[in-house]
Formats: sequence, C-alpha cells, structure tokens
Amino acid sequence: MEFAVIGVSHKQLALDKRSLFSFTDTQKLEFSSLLLTYGIEQVLILSTCNRSEVYLMYQTDIDFLPSIYLNYFNQAEAPLYVKTGDEAFRHLLKVTCGLESMLIREDQILGQVKQAYDFTCRMSLGGKELSLIFQETLNFVKKMKHKYQQPSISLTHLAVEHLKKVSNLYNQKIMICGAGEIATSFIPYLYDNNELIFSNRNSGKLVKLKQQYPKIKIIPFNQRKILLDQVNILISATASPHLIFNRDDFISSQLIAIDLTIPRDIDKTASIQCIDLDTLNHEVAVNNQLRSKDVEKINSEIDIKIREVRTKLDSIKYDYVIQSLQAKSMQLANQTYEILVNKLSLTARERHILEKTLKASFMQIMKDPIHCVKTNQINDLEVINKLFSLKEDNEE
Repeated sequence: MEFAVIGVSHKQLALDKRSLFSFTDTQKLEFSSLLLTYGIEQVLILSTCNRSEVYLMYQTDIDFLPSIYLNYFNQAEAPLYVKTGDEAFRHLLKVTCGLESMLIREDQILGQVKQAYDFTCRMSLGGKELSLIFQETLNFVKKMKHKYQQPSISLTHLAVEHLKKVSNLYNQKIMICGAGEIATSFIPYLYDNNELIFSNRNSGKLVKLKQQYPKIKIIPFNQRKILLDQVNILISATASPHLIFNRDDFISSQLIAIDLTIPRDIDKTASIQCIDLDTLNHEVAVNNQLRSKDVEKINSEIDIKIREVRTKLDSIKYDYVIQSLQAKSMQLANQTYEILVNKLSLTARERHILEKTLKASFMQIMKDPIHCVKTNQINDLEVINKLFSLKEDNEE
C-alpha cells in the first residue's frame, strides 16, 4: 500500500482561482466516498485558505485521480500536483512544518492538519498506515518547533499589522463574523481597546466564547448586514461556501474589512478597502526573509524522518503478511481436519488430539516463512503472497 497526495496550492493558483477547489466538511465526506468506490482505501482531505489537498493510501493504479478531482469541481483544467511514495510524505512534512505556506513556518497550519486528521478519524476514513503517517508528522513538527524556536506569527498577526497602517485600533467598533480558529485569533489583538461584536450561524460557540471574553457582544447571524453602517471594521472568517456579504450590502465606503477565507466571505467588487491574502503579499515576503534561516536544517531532518517512517510502514506490511500466514495455516489445518473426520471413525478424544496435532503441524510448516519475513530475509513480500495464495484468500 502506497501513500499519495493530489492538490493545488497558493503556489499554483491565485486567490480567486483557489476558491474553486475548496472543500466543505460535507464535500470532504462526499469526495472521500467517491474515492473509496474507485478502490482507494484511506483518505484525508486538507482544505485551507492556501491549499486544497487529498492524501490517500492506495494499492491500485491512480492515474484517474486528476480527472476525478477536476470533474468534482466542474473544472476543465488546473495545475494539479500529484506526488507518491516518499515525495508525498516529504510534501506533507514540509506543509505541516509551514515550509510550503505563504508565510514560512506560520503557526496555524499545524492546527489545520490536526483538525483534518481528527475529522478523518471521526468519519472512519483512515487506517493503520494513514494514522501512522499523520501521527508521526504531527509529532515531528512539534519537535521541530521546539528545536528551532522562533517568534510566534500568523497571517492574523500580519493582517492586524497591516490594519494598523490604515486605521487607529483604539475605541473602534469591530464586527467579527465566524467562531472558528481564524475568527477567534483576532481577539487577543483587539479585545482590550475596542468593542467587539461577534456573529455566527452557530450561536452556541459564541456563548462559550463569551464566557472567556465577557466584554464581547453577540448578535444573530441574520442581523449582521444591518450593523454594517454602524461598525468601523469588519472581519469575516466563516466556513461558508458562498459570499455572506454582497457588494450592495455596503453603504459606507469608509468601512475597512479583513477577509482571509477561501472561498471569500466578502464580495471583492464591493466599494470598500478589504485586506485579503493577496494584500498581505509584501508583508509575507519581508517576514519570509527573516524566518527562513532554519529551513535547510529542517529539510535535513525531514530526510531522516522519511527513512524512519518508511521502515515503520514496511513493518506494517510485514505484520499483515505474518497474520495472513498464520491465518492460512489455521485454514489448512481446519480443512484437513474436516476431511479426516468425515473419512475416519474417531472418538471425541481422538478428534481433539487430531485437531491439536494438525494445527501444530501446519503452524510448524509456516514457521520458516514467518521467520524469514520477521528477519527481513525476504524483501519482496509478493513472493510470499503468490507462494501461499494469500491475496486470493483475503479477497475471498
């Protein structure tokens, strides 16, 4: 079973094009189920503002993946990348370390990968191999963050710094739409000196948030547009698959907005100043120069980690073969026992002795093949599979 990834990211597509390939949670389930019908065995989908990627374990040909991916989003073409084996794992490690992010070594991607992994586990879309890969990845990145420490920074931080250039962040009335990680990440920057008004479809999340930040105000989601002419700053960070603010919703052109979502929450044709991911390109470039000093060291550690995890994945394959050999010996022993019992007139005690003897004998026959697998004397496990018809038995 091999590991692969297919997807698009900010390196291939501009902001407006990336939004065409964004997965909602419902779409993650739908697309994963579609892949399972094509023989893909384990699936994890990572969909963020910077990338839309499908990680999977497979045993069959995967040449069909690009067409399935494009057809699902009703797109004729896109600069998709497909990586397999060690290169797919290298990509995952670099993504989770933040080396492939717009902002190098940013902090939010680790949480996003963990959320994607948790979702896959809850939906029972993973398996032993995929779990090993992602658990090893998450542990590795935590180790790298501790070993190569740097000041914590995120796109939220850069957005606030950009906002300071165009607005006085003191005694402002600010509406924040959303209750997820991005929306709530603005609170530490704005809570003390401003009036924060939150709105979200799921008000239960905001009730819990207010327990932690009692000064925030909460309004129903269907009233968010009514307050637009009463606030100075709008921050929208929902998981909506469509716009939640249209061009005609904005009366005042003095309003300043922040929209870091994919797909967008705010109509980009609205006559307001809107800070989005493209707006932050300059700040990102400056910070990337300062934050890239440890990248080569981390890449070297990634090379070591790939070899380590490859060994662990191989051991899983060996475990499967050993279990199959043991099951095969029991199957042959039981079949032989049934044949002999039907042909011979045996007492209950004799049948018991015969059953134990057959099982011990067939296990002894499998002893040498199992030992060879355990001690890596046989590198090509396909030889064992063919010799003992293991795959055919598993398929039955």
